[in-house]
Amino acid sequence: MATGHSSNISSDMPDHRKRNTFTSYVAPMVGDIRVTADTNEWCLPSDLRDVHLAKPRLLSGEQIVASAPAYMYSPIAPMEESSNSSSSGGGGGGGSSSSTFTGGGNSNNSYNTNSSNGNNSNNGSRSTYKDSTFGLLSVTNFKLAFVPLHARSTLSTVASDLYQENAYLGRNEITLNNIDQIYTIAEQGRAASALQAARMASSRRKKLEPAKQHNINGRIVALHIICANFRLLKFAFQQQDSKLSDYGKLIASALARFAYPMRHDLSFAYAYREPYYSTLTGVSMYASKNDWARELIRCGATEWQVISASSVPQLQNRLQSCKYQLPPHFVIPKCCDVERFLQLSLAFCDSRAAFWVYSYGSGAASLVRLAELQPASQQDTKMENIMLELVRKCDERKQLKLLQLTDELPSTQDVQRAYQKLRRLCTPESPEKFMMQDDKYLGLLEKTNWLFYVSLCLRNASEAAATLRANITCVLQESNGRDLCCVISSLTQLLLDPHFRTIDGFQSLVQKDWVALEHPFQRRLGHVYVSRGGTEQAPDSEQSPVFLLYLDCVWQLLQQFPDEFEFSQTYLTTLWDACFMPIFDTFQFDSQAQRTRAVNEGRLVLRPVWDWGEQFSDKDKMFFSNPLYQRQRGDLGTAQNYRRSLAVGQSKMSQLPTQVQALGQSSPSRYTINPQLFATQSTVPQDRYLQPRHRIIDLAVWDQCYYRWLPVLDIRGGGQPQVDLFHRLLLSNIAKMQRCIELQSLEELPDAFYEAIGETRPKQQQEEPVEYVDGVERRRKSLPTTASGGGSSANGLAVVNGGPLQLSTLSSFFPFGSPIAGDAPHELYDILLSSSTELLLDTSSFLDKSSIV
Repeated sequence: MATGHSSNISSDMPDHRKRNTFTSYVAPMVGDIRVTADTNEWCLPSDLRDVHLAKPRLLSGEQIVASAPAYMYSPIAPMEESSNSSSSGGGGGGGSSSSTFTGGGNSNNSYNTNSSNGNNSNNGSRSTYKDSTFGLLSVTNFKLAFVPLHARSTLSTVASDLYQENAYLGRNEITLNNIDQIYTIAEQGRAASALQAARMASSRRKKLEPAKQHNINGRIVALHIICANFRLLKFAFQQQDSKLSDYGKLIASALARFAYPMRHDLSFAYAYREPYYSTLTGVSMYASKNDWARELIRCGATEWQVISASSVPQLQNRLQSCKYQLPPHFVIPKCCDVERFLQLSLAFCDSRAAFWVYSYGSGAASLVRLAELQPASQQDTKMENIMLELVRKCDERKQLKLLQLTDELPSTQDVQRAYQKLRRLCTPESPEKFMMQDDKYLGLLEKTNWLFYVSLCLRNASEAAATLRANITCVLQESNGRDLCCVISSLTQLLLDPHFRTIDGFQSLVQKDWVALEHPFQRRLGHVYVSRGGTEQAPDSEQSPVFLLYLDCVWQLLQQFPDEFEFSQTYLTTLWDACFMPIFDTFQFDSQAQRTRAVNEGRLVLRPVWDWGEQFSDKDKMFFSNPLYQRQRGDLGTAQNYRRSLAVGQSKMSQLPTQVQALGQSSPSRYTINPQLFATQSTVPQDRYLQPRHRIIDLAVWDQCYYRWLPVLDIRGGGQPQVDLFHRLLLSNIAKMQRCIELQSLEELPDAFYEAIGETRPKQQQEEPVEYVDGVERRRKSLPTTASGGGSSANGLAVVNGGPLQLSTLSSFFPFGSPIAGDAPHELYDILLSSSTELLLDTSSFLDKSSIV
């Protein structure tokens, strides 16, 4: 890479004498941007010349690779932007001309969007683009970061409190793992401004190929970056007169080099060596023999045994172990010895002979995963018949049903093609493109086949669940037993077992069926750009978002059974985003062997993604839970009723009554069992199964995950988040009423009570609470009372500080998308937080307040 040099210029030199002497594609030093109209079209006024001072926040081990001034702009303006809106917002829209059109999937709503033409002055004044933000665009070895030059407005700062904030990423930052496609827009003629050239360049987009990163020709005026999580980022660079200042090429070259690593050890996770102190409990990692043994006992699977690779001599011999691609721990039939099982496994793809994953019912019918025979063995099915007979012997009724998923479900390539079509539909490059797609949205959606594949997965999972409920063992078979097998197996267990519908249970399920049994996340999510035999392989040759297909299926179940799942759609969306966070190892490897090598050779620090406190604060984790989740009466007698899921923290445990705290510390968790009592009998409830509707007409589009980056589709005061908010407010009032009844005190009655009876709240003079420290009386500042704090009124408004607060300001993609706007959003946040400190003390209630927090 070329090196750069700069002349020694005094810091007190007048602005008009400063010149740009940057002569390379290496990121300039801070303050090393000196341009005037004499040498460069990028004519920065005095208040923009220190753009490089807007550096991104860096993590330990993170380094800036390249930086350049740029405009970040939105392809489609928000619907409520006015023509005189300022450009200080992050990608907000505005302009003088407007057009009305309908959003995809929301044909009953009309949206008013504005398109504006940027204007550029050559007299040294600031270039103003109403749908763009000027700032510094930086590429590091971890992320692509855009930092606006000017601070956000006060409203935006307050509103961000109700927007999900990641501890590792800012709102305008994405990890390099998340970058899927990069399009460059080269200069063509002499446009009036970079943004005008970028807007008119949809037909001149050229995909940046990683293998050709050194052949970036022409001056780059704009970059379009499409992310795996359906986000589209657009950046424009002012056209240059001098080839020495081609900022677009600088950023494109850095992205081509760092966004497509050819080795996994080039990931930022190896550079981030911060120590990790786990606070994770309640999630079974299935990383030991005991984890699998406990699951066998819970399911009553007495005819199966756990095998650990560390105790098998054949797998310890390095020469012999290369023949097998087995996980560290797996479960096989008891009637088959280990040596015979290993011999049979060589006939199957990836050595994936019959693996037990779950048992159900009094007869302990089992759910088993099986790969197909190797191509050389497909003519002789003797090995397959022997393996199926061994599985049949483990069934009490000696019955077995084989579901050949290869014939019933799409291939990984089909899933990838459907995903790409769906993403193109959700990432229009311009308002005109959006309107063209919107006119025929339903037809385009059908052509993606995405919902069709979701329907197929739900149908096959329902069939597998019905087979187990009939006390018949079900064998799921696909090519390698590691892709669609994971989807159907996990969905089947969700339909049958209520434990897996809790947050801890769901995370244990993913850990078991996807991580421990080695779904190839690295290849399917495209974390590594593979080079084989001296020739580069396209990043998407083995790429396929099978895990997203599974999460979409779970989201469909959540829509059909909203009171059966402890987690919310926000949790599922966040989980998909977490797949591209390289700091956490959960979704970064194909096998446990790769993970072990990374620890031993690369000194990688393992961090499970399930420790959500590493990324999010309590206010963000609060929205991972579903306020409508309903625990059954049989579940309310344990401490689990009072224990918040570890995914949403336990900071409020100290506020529970003393007897409840003692119960939570001494009693076993909901699904902890005594092996001596339940060694031969399943403890899985038999009456809590789900029967979903799986026709395409019964399915919907996961709008929060797929459309959250399209401001034009945002419906203020509409959508599921608004319903969720009212549920939380309602349950908060219920909790206060129950507490007043329990404590025989009327001081904390909600405002809605007095409004319902037509009376005013009596004024109470409260004394400051007294605290004694070492015998000295100290007074603490009292919390605001309900009269001056948050509540809800009968007309559907939240009461804040004596006045109504309109809840219609929430985004329909909350807590993603655009932040909320309106009156006092921080008071609204206080209302939501106040609900997390209450408990429904009546355990016979149909609602469990611990699910609200």
